[in-house]
Amino acid sequence: MPEILLVEDNKENRDVMMHFLKKIGNVKTASDGPGSIEICNQNPFDLILMDINLGLGMNGIEATKRIRKIPGFESIPIVAVTAYAMAGDRETFLNIGCTHYISKPFTKREFISLIEEVLESIKK
Repeated sequence: MPEILLVEDNKENRDVMMHFLKKIGNVKTASDGPGSIEICNQNPFDLILMDINLGLGMNGIEATKRIRKIPGFESIPIVAVTAYAMAGDRETFLNIGCTHYISKPFTKREFISLIEEVLESIKK
């Protein structure tokens, strides 16, 4: 099963996404940017789901930039999972190092479909 890192500061959102992912992969979680970097320094992942607004402190944009500098993480898929859905937001997140984007709120079907698409693309 793929190794997935879920970075989300909101416990309810984290619990819902973990429920969605339980049959798809082995999920580890981080609730903030520094925690996500620390866990990436200690574990390999096949996929990272990165909330952009992580509350006070380091946001998901900065965490993504730092994770990209960790050896082995240069091309790991990182999905921006965010409530930012204004014109240009998707492009901004893709330009800073995310490979995919999904805006909140999303349905279980939308979320699972994207995750399966990303995981399938790394098998090729």
